[in-house]
Amino acid sequence: MIEPGDLGYVVPELIVLGTALTLLLWAAITRGDRRWMSVSIALAGNGSAALMLFMRTPADGAAVELFAGQLVVDGYSTFFRTLFLLLASLAIVFGAQRFPSAPLIDFAALLQFSLLGMMLLVGAADWATAFIAIETMAIPVYVLVGLTRFRRASLEAAMKYFALGAFASAVLVYGIAWSYGLTGTTSLAETADGIASRGDEPWSLFALGLILVALGFKVAAVPFHAWTPDAYQGAPTPAAAFVSVGPKVAAMALLARVVTLAFEPLAANITVALAVIAAATMILGNLAAIAQSDVKRMLGYSSIAHTGYMLVGVAAVSQTDAGADFVGVPSVLFYGFVYALMTFGAFAVAYVVEAQTDSNDLSAFRGLARRSMLPAAAMAVFMLSLTGVPPLSGFLGKLYILQSAVDAGLGWLAVTLVVTSVVSAFYYLRVVVLMFMEDEDAPAAASAAADAPAASGAVADAHSAVVAVTAGATVAFGIVGGGLLAWAQAAVASSLL
Repeated sequence: MIEPGDLGYVVPELIVLGTALTLLLWAAITRGDRRWMSVSIALAGNGSAALMLFMRTPADGAAVELFAGQLVVDGYSTFFRTLFLLLASLAIVFGAQRFPSAPLIDFAALLQFSLLGMMLLVGAADWATAFIAIETMAIPVYVLVGLTRFRRASLEAAMKYFALGAFASAVLVYGIAWSYGLTGTTSLAETADGIASRGDEPWSLFALGLILVALGFKVAAVPFHAWTPDAYQGAPTPAAAFVSVGPKVAAMALLARVVTLAFEPLAANITVALAVIAAATMILGNLAAIAQSDVKRMLGYSSIAHTGYMLVGVAAVSQTDAGADFVGVPSVLFYGFVYALMTFGAFAVAYVVEAQTDSNDLSAFRGLARRSMLPAAAMAVFMLSLTGVPPLSGFLGKLYILQSAVDAGLGWLAVTLVVTSVVSAFYYLRVVVLMFMEDEDAPAAASAAADAPAASGAVADAHSAVVAVTAGATVAFGIVGGGLLAWAQAAVASSLL
């Protein structure tokens, strides 16, 4: 039965929806370039949603089930909803430019609709809600990738992403239907009871496999990763920055909830499957990134590798007398948070270079420190953090995941993580060398800069603010990351997991 008080807990989502509709209305009535009003509307909505999010958090920290068990408000969902509000706000500020043939207001409205889907997804406690939330998140993202429709690369990336996304959604529906046929319920918690009564029979494993395949596409795990570099390369850079972190982390959050709640009785099988997928994802992502000359494709393959790192945390399961203990889930929350900030920041710097040189090639980074010291220093922070160099947050994130893998007896997977991280240093540090140790090609740079459109001072300041915030957070969470980890641990402890 739906209680009237349930609506109070979804006020943040209602505010985000209202903000998206307000932006559409503003687009219908406004004339000319009103991008800063659009930014103000979106930031005011997200700020209000964040305020209501913490005002409506259950005082005792217990999980609250809403709408007859369709949604749950717990520490786990609150953690990710906070992150998504932050990312969406950064993306809107980052995109504070007027896309040719695509106003910022369209970009902001699409972001808000996708944000709504992500916030619902991390609180989904029923397969029906989860599927609706995934589609609410994904459909605006397909449009975001193809937003610069006058560019062939953007349209091609959007079509590939849409086609593969539709296939993954079909597989997910089939997996949900199979799970329902086995257990007679769409509730994640009740699914676990039905699976436990049947054991690890082949049909239960088949349902698990279908759902892992579908969610594997959403998180860009090998071998379901092919869309990632094309989508990131073809999408306008502000959209690529959001797509590379928001939907991926949201899907990872759903995956963690599914395997720890709905399929917890199959924990032993899940560990084997996810460990193999994680190893393949780390290896292929890092090796493929070495060969890339386009920075957005490089970051695409890099994001695949980092999916593998997070999957290590999900696969880290310790068997106790009380049952399976998913010891790595708090480390996944921590790593997802810091990964999102450092990857978003890297795309922000890539956009600065793109605006200066009209190129996404790695050679465009030559001599960046001499042209623009702030973006160069920030990019060095992001590259070193993504590598896992202390004392940056990427190092702490990998350390926590390594510790959980060792605690779960997955020593070989921990070794794979370390070795692939060493491999990643080659292509990450290559960017640092280009920025600080090589001179730019002066004639080519001058020609490209002359052809590139000039950014306004406000836009340049908006980019600088995004770069500074993400770089500062990357450094800060590496030095005082204990508080974020404690929040992640408390979020898992007070959740429905």
